[in-house]
Amino acid sequence: MALLNLVSARRGPMTFTELLRASGLPKATLHRTLATLVREGLLRHDRASKTFQLGFRLLELAHEVWSDFDLRVAAQDALVRLRDATGDSVQLCVPNGAHVVVVANEDSARGPGSGSRVGERLAWARHAAGLAIAASLPALQQQVLFEGLPPETAESLRARLDLVRARGYAMESDGTSASIAAPVFDIEQHPVAAVAISAPADRLDPQRGHSLSAALIAQARAITHSAGGRAMSIGTGRAPDDAQAVAATPVGTARALLGEGPTWSTRDQLLYWVDILSPAVHAYNPADGSTRQTPLGAMASMVVPRIGGDLLVATPGGLMTLQPEQGLLAPLVHPNAIRTGQRYNDGKCDRLGRLWIGSMDLGVAPNRGALYRVEPDLRWERVDDGFTVPNGLGFSPDNRQLYFTDTDRRTIYVYDFDLASGQLSRRRALITFDANDGKPDGLCVDADGCLWVAVWDAWRLSRFDPQGRELMRIRLPVPRPTSCCFGGPNLRTLYVTSASVRLSGEELAAAPLSGALLALEVPGVRGLPETPFAG
Repeated sequence: MALLNLVSARRGPMTFTELLRASGLPKATLHRTLATLVREGLLRHDRASKTFQLGFRLLELAHEVWSDFDLRVAAQDALVRLRDATGDSVQLCVPNGAHVVVVANEDSARGPGSGSRVGERLAWARHAAGLAIAASLPALQQQVLFEGLPPETAESLRARLDLVRARGYAMESDGTSASIAAPVFDIEQHPVAAVAISAPADRLDPQRGHSLSAALIAQARAITHSAGGRAMSIGTGRAPDDAQAVAATPVGTARALLGEGPTWSTRDQLLYWVDILSPAVHAYNPADGSTRQTPLGAMASMVVPRIGGDLLVATPGGLMTLQPEQGLLAPLVHPNAIRTGQRYNDGKCDRLGRLWIGSMDLGVAPNRGALYRVEPDLRWERVDDGFTVPNGLGFSPDNRQLYFTDTDRRTIYVYDFDLASGQLSRRRALITFDANDGKPDGLCVDADGCLWVAVWDAWRLSRFDPQGRELMRIRLPVPRPTSCCFGGPNLRTLYVTSASVRLSGEELAAAPLSGALLALEVPGVRGLPETPFAG
């Protein structure tokens, strides 16, 4: 095998003397081994030039490997489409222990060398393809990859894989070369490969990498479908024709991959919100237009003020306190600790300062989400479950209803709510969205008891009365609004977060404000003050 690897690495014929020098074998051993390899067809010997090169038996063996394995064939057209669309090299990689192996490659028009060769083994943690596959593995299989690593390294990798799984793609750069990859799944949603785009780091910077994610994921899903797995469709939907025009102004300087969870702090006179996938907590000050950003080392899906003066942030590792000026996170409580491979999503406090928060599977596996109530003394209870993407929460002005969204089911539920005891009862569907009408995401409730809903992939906000009747649609300049809240000194400004994740370059060009925080004024409408967490 060492001799075959030497000849393969040389990519050309080698003389006996060259092999003797490169292998370090005794001359008699080298003669005997070369004779065996030639006899078995693994090497060819040219008597005229007295050189050795790889034999045709290797082609026969390779054909036998692929005769029962149609993934490479299934991927071929998708790899070519992706190469032609991006102009970069594209690889298909499969897992092999602590490595991934390149099994197909389409070189860019710029020539070979910008990607990896077929047969090359890449350490899983040092290439986007390995990270994309590892992030989609079950927790026990992930744990095997961490064996032997220092605890701090393993913990850092776990947080990184959580982020990759939530994004749906991985990015990696060593400063010289860079790659972005998305997983390919079998019929049981187990990762069997990854499709990767590779290029020099100066051509595949993070901004361009994120803009290529939509095309990459589309082709990964096409390969999944062609190989017999289940593929999901993606797309941003169509802007509404029947929506009311209200000026939406971008505020602040931040542009998010997945902006979420806006909340107005009456105490601080600041609007807080998070970017889940470029993890950070943002604070916008409308008095002077300034923005403060606090980067975090793990996903942050929710932020709410605490009565003590700092912030409460939800991360996959639990609910944390945050001192934004210092960027210091400290553990507080972790209701979802026993459920591996999950993260928290949206959350909101009731008017006694209890926190209500949903949890979901990092890979959006169905029916694994739950709704929790966290008391000010940090006691908690799982009050309902069976959700897929638990999302927007809100409370009626009279504290008798709690509204709660499952985005995957396109449904906003309403519970009967007892503020004094914190008990829920009689869950029922209040609003259900048609399949071609976008998906309900975050929501807030105004002073009239009406629900304002950010509709993902539909370019709009919708306002519903307490009985679930749609009263108004407001067109937005972004296809993926994510959540909304009322803020400002008089609670008359409606702030809307948005996402740019998995939008193609063409979609971003058509909606350049994607990821921005938007502000709009709706005449005659006022919000309700939000309550900080009392713990």
